[in-house]
Amino acid sequence: MTDADKYFCVRCDAILPLDISGAVLSCRQCRMKHSVLDMLGKELKSVVVFNERCKEEEVDEAENMGPLTDRKCPNCDHEGMTYTTRQLRGADEGQTVFYLCPRCKFQDNENS
Repeated sequence: MTDADKYFCVRCDAILPLDISGAVLSCRQCRMKHSVLDMLGKELKSVVVFNERCKEEEVDEAENMGPLTDRKCPNCDHEGMTYTTRQLRGADEGQTVFYLCPRCKFQDNENS
């Protein structure tokens, strides 16, 4: 077992909690018990690396805005806004519609 393996559950490969207040670490996924002695003196470091977006992966912004509706933009009077819907309130209530003007990027919403 390598040092890196000691931070993961041997049964389900979940990351073990770093709370070592007791004598045993309990995996939150499968509840397997692990000895704290395996963790003592170990240092865990992590790094997040974000890759730059490649040119061929870039999507035309106009294509990615969503469907177009006949709503007039209250900011610039442009005829036509894109929209998306989300269920933000209770299931027994209507959806929230988010509008975006493709010309001036003004955002508006409506509770339906």
